[in-house]
Amino acid sequence: MRRTLATLSISALACSFVGCAEMRHETGVVYARNIAWPQPFRAADSNSVIAPFEVMRDNGWRENNTLGSTLFSSQNALSEAGAIKVQWIVTQAPQSQRIVYVKSGKSEQETNARVESVQLAVSQLIPSGALPQILVTDIEPATSSGAYQTLVHRALVKTTPTPRLPKFNSLNAPSQQTVAPGADAGSGGGK
Repeated sequence: MRRTLATLSISALACSFVGCAEMRHETGVVYARNIAWPQPFRAADSNSVIAPFEVMRDNGWRENNTLGSTLFSSQNALSEAGAIKVQWIVTQAPQSQRIVYVKSGKSEQETNARVESVQLAVSQLIPSGALPQILVTDIEPATSSGAYQTLVHRALVKTTPTPRLPKFNSLNAPSQQTVAPGADAGSGGGK
């Protein structure tokens, strides 16, 4: 309220120096901006917070939907595991994320052969209608062989200790005190 009165008094003084109509307009704009202050900026603030998470989500889907070099044979034909992954992408992934990314080969001919192999697999799964996008990427997804994952899992199982309770001794024995401190044990709570 004080700020508004100060603004109005300053505008009355300044009215003699600057055009009154222009000054009244500026004062009205400043007043309206002060009254509505947090609301106009909330959408921009929300978007600036949400935007990095959307980028991370999209990058995660891109990595998940990328067919890496290990899913293609030496002739750049899609392997059986690659065909299963394409089937999952085309049928199970959310509709907005049904984009197949193909890791580029060492040459343009290899890349074209990989894309053609994926297009063939997709067209067999979806004989008519719109096909999902197939894009080429240079990013190799983080993968490891099944043999390596089996070794890691077996090592984890081997090194996991068997669960056991600690030995009973006087330090971890239950308390001998059965009555709360300060309570009379003989009263029994009644008369």
